[in-house]
Amino acid sequence: MKKIQNQLPLLWLLSIPLLGTIYSLQNHARPDVHLLVTQFDRATPFVPFFSIFYFIWYPFIFITLFLIFQKRRSAYYHTLIAVCIGILIANVIFWVYPTMVPRPTLGEGWNFFVPITYRLDEPYNGFPSIHVLTCFLMLRGSHILNKPARWAVAFLSWTIILSTLFIKQHVIADAMAGIAVGEIVFRITGWLVKAKQRPVPQDSTLAS
Repeated sequence: MKKIQNQLPLLWLLSIPLLGTIYSLQNHARPDVHLLVTQFDRATPFVPFFSIFYFIWYPFIFITLFLIFQKRRSAYYHTLIAVCIGILIANVIFWVYPTMVPRPTLGEGWNFFVPITYRLDEPYNGFPSIHVLTCFLMLRGSHILNKPARWAVAFLSWTIILSTLFIKQHVIADAMAGIAVGEIVFRITGWLVKAKQRPVPQDSTLAS
């Protein structure tokens, strides 16, 4: 029973798909969408194979947070709170500044998971990219793991980030904004967690 109780904080992971419902409500066409496509994005090749990495994003986030939880509870809360705040900030930006990413026409042949991705995720509200934001936070939060785990998280984080560009789901501005928002919320939540854990000094008069 005690082992089960010790794992109960993992239920807070459900906050991620819950926040995902906010995104789904906004992920539709609007008359005031902005295009952030640059020459760099036009020159970036379309590589359907990378949709495999894009597709494993959800399990990657949950497994990484689970590993962080097993290693250090404070790091788990720090990273998870940063993820939730980051997603909320992204959704506010989606509402204020909606965007759209032009998609290529899929040709004949094996396109891996691209058709499924395109059906499940509309090309709207990509600035900042939640995929990039959360992967960057996994990269930051995983610093407490052992070296092989850190390398695995780093490899998957960057391949998922690259996949957002290679399958034309996001543009470079979306990725850069995701990293920027991720770094900001990770630093802010780090300060909050440390402040909460800092012991309150006793009043000298009471101590005497």
